[in-house]
Amino acid sequence: MDLSDIPDPNLSNDWEKEAAVQHELGVEAEAVLRLGLMLMGAGTAGYRVIRGMKRAARALGFNALDAIVGVNSITCTFKEGERFRTMVAVQQKPGIHASRIEALEDLTHHLHHRITVDDLNEALDFIEEHINQRFHPAALVAAAGVACAAFAVLNHYAWAEIPIVGVAAALGQWVRMVLTNKNFNQLGTVAVAGAVAALGYFAVTVGLDALGVLVTDSRNFAAGYVAAALFLIPGFPLFSSLLDLSRFDITAGVARMTYALSVIVTATISVGMVSAVTGLNPLPTVAAEPPPYWPLIAAIASFLGVAGFSMLFQSSRRMVVTAAAVGTVGNLLRLAMISHGIQHQYAAFVAGCVIGLVAAVFANTMRIPRITVTVPAAVIMIPGVAMYKSMYFLNSYDLDQAISNAADAALVVLFITAGLATARMMTDRNWTFGRLIDFDKPLRPEDDLPAHERHPRGTAGQRTLLGEVTFRMLGSSAQHLPLHRSKDSTQ
Repeated sequence: MDLSDIPDPNLSNDWEKEAAVQHELGVEAEAVLRLGLMLMGAGTAGYRVIRGMKRAARALGFNALDAIVGVNSITCTFKEGERFRTMVAVQQKPGIHASRIEALEDLTHHLHHRITVDDLNEALDFIEEHINQRFHPAALVAAAGVACAAFAVLNHYAWAEIPIVGVAAALGQWVRMVLTNKNFNQLGTVAVAGAVAALGYFAVTVGLDALGVLVTDSRNFAAGYVAAALFLIPGFPLFSSLLDLSRFDITAGVARMTYALSVIVTATISVGMVSAVTGLNPLPTVAAEPPPYWPLIAAIASFLGVAGFSMLFQSSRRMVVTAAAVGTVGNLLRLAMISHGIQHQYAAFVAGCVIGLVAAVFANTMRIPRITVTVPAAVIMIPGVAMYKSMYFLNSYDLDQAISNAADAALVVLFITAGLATARMMTDRNWTFGRLIDFDKPLRPEDDLPAHERHPRGTAGQRTLLGEVTFRMLGSSAQHLPLHRSKDSTQ
């Protein structure tokens, strides 16, 4: 027998060891990728997704991580010594969940020491199980109605139109929730919800007119259908895409912008088709005269509008109140500047900057992600009416008005984002100077950690660090435990 035919036991053992190492590498990489998918699926910016993944990869012992984040896919390469692993994952349905962003970012800010893959998966399981629907479906339906009615107030629609706008928007939101729960196509859901909201507005006005309830012709209320569909404007992906582009994160920015524009175009086409069939038009015949106490009304409408949209984004109660307060300040400043003759886009820039600066204070004090405050606060300033008007005039072949309204809407959105980005550069050195997660920086020694953060797990009744972090995310009724952040916790 040839001795070369005898297998080398040492070689076999080496292969088995390498296979075991590769398997462990894959399991750890999948856990980090799962974290990234959850952050991306919750709607946060690509910048935050990558930093969260890098913190987790560093805590698991990887030497480097390179990632490309889109709106529904992540491609990343993990490196550990001479070994590497490239993985791709796709998530079919983008969404917005501000509370889950808060929980996941709070988790990643505590990954300043070595953890095991079981620790990370346990924490992610906890978040998936407990951080779900923040509000009852009926509350979300009401929130959409209140938010759109607040928009109608701020756009000086006739007072009698406002409750009709609220009812129609609530109906559209209910249809959107039903179709979403049935996993209906996302753009199809937007189209149906927009059509239902517009048709609902038309049916209510015609019905009230037939009953003799309206004091004027129902045609004078034709413009309100536009405000009833404003809950479909995708403010979160719209602003996050532009913020990504401001950092030259082209892949994430272009992907999110494409998604946002797809939703906007679908919504405006759907509502425009209803307009063509019913004769509704977005040009108000009777404009409401602002009363002497208009600033107070504008403040209340701004607060309720931002609060409504924050609820639709699944924000926690404290985020809803914070975003509403910040948004009210910014929007009142914008309205005051416009009333003094300042152009809309410049007023939007200043308001966006103020929102970003005030939100930075609240976010640092309350330990909540800034994006969960700034984006809902700025949504109230999006010129959704101009977007719908642009499609209406396009359908009417009035290209001058169509381009004018589209340009007005684009300018305001761009200047709001520029204001948010300016405020971010003024208050976040890591964001401004593009500081990356330092994989070479030593992790915090376990002996320096509080007792409840140490490994292995403590005795019965004692939670690990990851359990502590996620436990606080259950809601305002949970005990608020102190955060133990390292000096690089902002990285």
